[in-house]
Amino acid sequence: MKRIIGLRGVASALLAVSSVGLFSTTVLGASSSSAASSTFVIGTVNSVQKIDPDVVTNFLDFEALGLIYQTLVQENANLQIVPDLATSWAFSNGNRTLTLQLRQNVKFDDGNTMTSADVVASLNRAEATATADPSASFIGSVTNIAASGPNTVVLTMSHADVSVLEGLATVNMAIMPASAISAGTIATAPDGTGPFQYSAWVPSTSFTLTANPNYWGGKPALSTVELETIPSEQSISSALQAGTIQMGLLSEPTVVSTLPKTDPVQKVMDLSYRALQLQDKKGILSNVDARLAIACATNRKQILQDAVFGQGKIVGPVPLGPYATSPVSAICPTQNLKLAKAYLKKAGKPKGFSFTAITSTDLDSTSADQAVAMQSELAKVGITMHISNLASNAYIQDWLKGKFQAAFAENGADPDPYVMYGRYFGAGADLGVPAGYSSKTLQTELLAGDENSTAAGQKADWQKLNNTLTSNAVWIWLFDSYDFAALSPTVKGFTLSPVNTTQLSSLANTSIS
Repeated sequence: MKRIIGLRGVASALLAVSSVGLFSTTVLGASSSSAASSTFVIGTVNSVQKIDPDVVTNFLDFEALGLIYQTLVQENANLQIVPDLATSWAFSNGNRTLTLQLRQNVKFDDGNTMTSADVVASLNRAEATATADPSASFIGSVTNIAASGPNTVVLTMSHADVSVLEGLATVNMAIMPASAISAGTIATAPDGTGPFQYSAWVPSTSFTLTANPNYWGGKPALSTVELETIPSEQSISSALQAGTIQMGLLSEPTVVSTLPKTDPVQKVMDLSYRALQLQDKKGILSNVDARLAIACATNRKQILQDAVFGQGKIVGPVPLGPYATSPVSAICPTQNLKLAKAYLKKAGKPKGFSFTAITSTDLDSTSADQAVAMQSELAKVGITMHISNLASNAYIQDWLKGKFQAAFAENGADPDPYVMYGRYFGAGADLGVPAGYSSKTLQTELLAGDENSTAAGQKADWQKLNNTLTSNAVWIWLFDSYDFAALSPTVKGFTLSPVNTTQLSSLANTSIS
């Protein structure tokens, strides 16, 4: 799941197409037609799953809806918070109050002008339990959201919360019309303030957007953008070379290496991480020494090589940003088979044990390679890891319900560790079930880092959190990798963002020559 959110974009489940561009006839929204010559087509092995920004967890959903909706603030390419629908902000009252000044003369797709009432309604919807927003914990400290005139919003927190601003940057905190929220139309008719507006959705096949003529940043040069689901990355490469798509979103270095030199390729270390998540509450994995044996037997370097041919870096709980984990683990930052065997003996399992890990190549094409590499390394100390590869929907449902012993996952990250892990390990965590582990120590450490307003203090607090997570082998953090965008030579102005929930944001400034 990326930036925040968990599971990597869901691939089309056994997409039954024999050639690029063959669509089904079931359309939600406007009727679909063959892509016109002015349509900018993006090929991806994933597909849009949901169109309500408050409930999405799929990477591609974020990327697509991030072109329709906007947030109060956003992260730039340097992972810094910059203005979006809020032009300025200020903390006060010991970081317990946040006042935001809104951009004026911004219109929604329905023609209505955005005001503070829309912001209040949007954030209240995100925070409401009934909404089931997976990022609700990002503003969990907020006890009151109020308008102060038509262009000012004031957030009051129960405690000092310096990360709340970072939390507002996710598409899960998108600003939408209060009228659409009241009408209950958000889940079927997207209505945002972004550079593009919703046109059509063919589930498991395509998602189409058109330029927003009333966009406050100026109408985009691209009249139509279509995200087209293509069965494999090799097929995406073929489509790009055939000229039937203008961009391919790729993650497999082997496919990228086959592209002609004439096709520009952008790559960026994205804001996410691969990890083996563990359900720590029952069975053999409830034994901390058994988990530590797995951690010490893990060869991250080999997994990185086998999964993505070394195209990435080994990481700990915080992959990027000012608080990046170093070393990557408080115990066994590199493979230590001798210590792994010692932990097995301490766990009362000197000859090893067995467990099952789930993967989904629909969700992450590298997950099977990760699993096979880890399986081989664990076997060296007698640990048997069975592998169960699931279809995307089955994996997601089992993951959300915590119905697994271990799960290979690509999760969204954030420069702020509280934003990243509060929803997994904080008090009342929204994703506490798939997290599989809870402790008062983690809750206390998360809150301490969130309330600390000094850079040095936060760095020390977050290092303590990293040490707690890895010294208890809560999960096994593995690596971060590159995302690639392969472009037609005619594409101008596009820049792939490391912030994977808004990786496509520069399409607002993209053109075809």
